[in-house]
Formats: sequence, C-alpha cells, structure tokens
Amino acid sequence: MKHFIKHYLQLPFLLSIICLLSASGAINYFKVQRGVTLVKKVLPLKAPFDQIDENLLKPYKISNIAKITNRDVLESLGTEDYLQCELEDLTVDILSPIRYCSVFITYYTGNPDQVPHVPEACYTGGGNEVKEKFSVMLDISDINMPGVEKEIKVPATGLIFAQKTSEIWQSPEQFPIIYFFKVNDVYKGNRTATRVVLGNLTSEYSYFSKVELKFFNARKIYPDKQQSIEACEKLLRVLLPVLEKNHWPDWE
Repeated sequence: MKHFIKHYLQLPFLLSIICLLSASGAINYFKVQRGVTLVKKVLPLKAPFDQIDENLLKPYKISNIAKITNRDVLESLGTEDYLQCELEDLTVDILSPIRYCSVFITYYTGNPDQVPHVPEACYTGGGNEVKEKFSVMLDISDINMPGVEKEIKVPATGLIFAQKTSEIWQSPEQFPIIYFFKVNDVYKGNRTATRVVLGNLTSEYSYFSKVELKFFNARKIYPDKQQSIEACEKLLRVLLPVLEKNHWPDWE
C-alpha cells in the first residue's frame, strides 16, 4: 500500500497535478474577470434563406433554387441553413457571360467547425485546377441599406479555375469564382481572417456565413476576371441589403 501511495507522490506526477489545477484556475479567472466564453450560443437566422423575397431582388430573377437531397453531401456541408440558386440579370443581353449567377450561401452558428468549405478545396476535388488566386476589395457604392454607409468595402477572394479535359486539342475552359464571409457582423475575405474573428473568446455568440458567386450564360460561357468583379459589385448592391435586413442575425 505504501509503495502504491509513494508512486503518486513522485515529483513528475505532482507537477502535472499542479499544472492542471493552475490551468483550470486561470481559465475560471479569465471567464469571470475578462468575460471569456468558451462555448458560444446559437444565433439563428431571422428567416431561412429559401424564403428570400424575389421582389426585393429586382432586376434579378430567381431562375432556380436547388435543394441538396443527398444526406451524405448535406452532412459533409455541415449545415442545413443554405441557399443554392441561380439569379438571372434581366438588364443585360441574353448572351452576356454575366446573365446568370450561381449563388451559394451557407450559414453556421454556435461553435461551428473552423470554416472547412472553400471553393479551393471543393472545386479541385471535382476535377478542376486553380489557375489564379487573387484578393479583391469589392466596392459596393450607393447601397440601399438603412443605417449603413452608402459606400462599403467587402474583402473577397477570387479564383480562376480551369476545367480539365481529356481532349488534347481542346483548351480547358476557365471560369472565375468570387467568395467572402460575413462573420460576427463583419466582412472577411478569406478563411484565415474568418477563423481569427471566430477565435474571439469575449463574444457570447458566434456565426459565419459564406457567399459564393459564379457567373455564366446559357451557353456556359464565362466572364473574365474584371467582368466577374464588376458583376459581383452590381449584384451585391441588391443582394446584401436583403441578407442583412431579412436573413442574417442582428449582432447588436
């Protein structure tokens, strides 16, 4: 029995116990004194994305809302709060490469995974190749959003993908995708910046939403980089006020 007790009185074991108690005390101190919150509360959407009011999106028209029926895909996505649809810009020529926009919006709250789904991973997994990656500051001027400045800047990430082809004589089709995040009431342009905001231990709640945009026409002809940026800015002047007012939560 004495040998058994002596085993637990060894210096390494006692130091381990002291370290664990000290860490526990430090965590409790910061929770009380500094308002640290390790487990975040859920902040639900005001309304599901699929209840978006098409009348507020004019001159854009919703041409298709897609639902994910494969449970494995939905579980991999990690949320059932999403919008996957096509918006048609009725103000441009029918053959314009920005006539249609594939919109994919996802929402995570509480203690979400650390931003696992970005186009770099999803599209390359589907057999595409990243030809260019760039950062862009989207200039959203004259936005119709009460309580918000008329000009806001939205940081975003742009990607130029090339579709792989088995035909030697056929050059790969290239298409741009632009995406950004709304995280705890601020806009961020990439996964790393979003993770930094999510790592703030002083906020009681936590959420992030990813907005992903891809333009094309009925013949699957895609815009170039600059056309895609300008089309994003035009669309977001209409889309962001709807998301802010009717869907994303009020952080205040």
